[in-house]
Amino acid sequence: MSTSSSKPLGAAPVAQRLFALLAGLGGLHAQQPTATTKPPHLAVDVDATQTAALEVTFDQDMDTSVHAVCGGGSTFPKVLATRWRDAKTFVLEVELQPERVYLMDLACPNSSGFRTARGVALPTTPWRFATRGTALADGVGEATGNRLFAALRDHYSYRDRLGVDWAELEREQAAELANAPSAAALALRVATLLGAAQDPHITVRWGDSLLPTYQRAVAGNFDMRGLQKQMPALRRVGRLGLWGRTDDGVGYLLVPSFARELRDEFDLWLACLTKAKDCKALVLDLRTNGGGDEALAARLAGFFVRGERVYAAHRLRDPAAERGFRDVQERTVRANAEPEVFDGPVAVLMGPHNMSSAEAFLLMMQQAPNAVLVGARSFGSSGNPRAHALNQGLTVLLPSWQALRADHTCFEGEGIAPHLPVATTPEQFVAGDPVLVEALARLRVKH
Repeated sequence: MSTSSSKPLGAAPVAQRLFALLAGLGGLHAQQPTATTKPPHLAVDVDATQTAALEVTFDQDMDTSVHAVCGGGSTFPKVLATRWRDAKTFVLEVELQPERVYLMDLACPNSSGFRTARGVALPTTPWRFATRGTALADGVGEATGNRLFAALRDHYSYRDRLGVDWAELEREQAAELANAPSAAALALRVATLLGAAQDPHITVRWGDSLLPTYQRAVAGNFDMRGLQKQMPALRRVGRLGLWGRTDDGVGYLLVPSFARELRDEFDLWLACLTKAKDCKALVLDLRTNGGGDEALAARLAGFFVRGERVYAAHRLRDPAAERGFRDVQERTVRANAEPEVFDGPVAVLMGPHNMSSAEAFLLMMQQAPNAVLVGARSFGSSGNPRAHALNQGLTVLLPSWQALRADHTCFEGEGIAPHLPVATTPEQFVAGDPVLVEALARLRVKH
């Protein structure tokens, strides 16, 4: 969900977030403005009954024709109205609930954002706070902290990846957790300290809210405007997919997600492939795909692999095992039966938005004899999160495995490299889609 000068208020399911990503808007990053919020970022004792407005104050005059405050679901406040009080002050009139965690971002990627009167964009700025609630019973905060750091020590598979001194962090944060004034404050503090891991697969579940601990800051290599200039005859498949073909018979399919809730959409995308037998080659565009269900990814890859192939491996964290991990387990992908087969050359467009099951798909396609990966390196994050209860109503989800390539090397934090790297800048997408251009050139040579 977001509130902006161009988007309606409401919930933000996967579909809406993907539509925002497909907008592919750029921004300026020089002489950026700064913002101060009221209540302050990470405040934990906000009185919901006395807070009828949230305020953002900028250090310079702003363009009052645009704004974007982004978020979604139960962690986004009920917004009654928005307005500019003056050229430096933006106001959201809200209705807050007690004992809640609220998560927002000012100027999230691919939104209208905030910009100065001179057109300089505000960088994405997090805004998190908790509202006042029932005081925690004695010892709850301390016990929660103890369970959290025990779970990190015994079960977090990437605990040592960045060299975080978790014991020192525990000493630094113990008093903050022990003295949290409410359950909401405790949940926010837990989510905030876990940001040290810089792991998008670590989340905190509190009541009906899912609190992220780390927001990826990536510059994508996809822009809908450039794609439409390159292939103006594309048609929508379902709500999010795109399908079309070039004049010389190369098919194009945008696969924006492997999310389980988009399973019906996914079947429509696969149906496009079963009707593409007459295409001499195919482009699969995964550049906006952030993952989802690996089983769906395997169904798509089954169109292109031959036989059964090892594409990846993993090792599960187990404090009782030698060196803290169980033996490596390999994962395989198997070819589909007719008619879900495509025999021609295929180019997979990839980039830094790809992670998790989208990266598993890239590894699967490395085993397809006629496939080439084109674009930029993927993000590098796959964790198979498992839940660990910290107290009644508060749970942390921690990655339980280390994801490995087929050769058993770990790609966390490294990503999957394309066969054909294509460096891009936002300006290039004004005239077309340079990643798609390179892919089509490669397919035409191969064919």
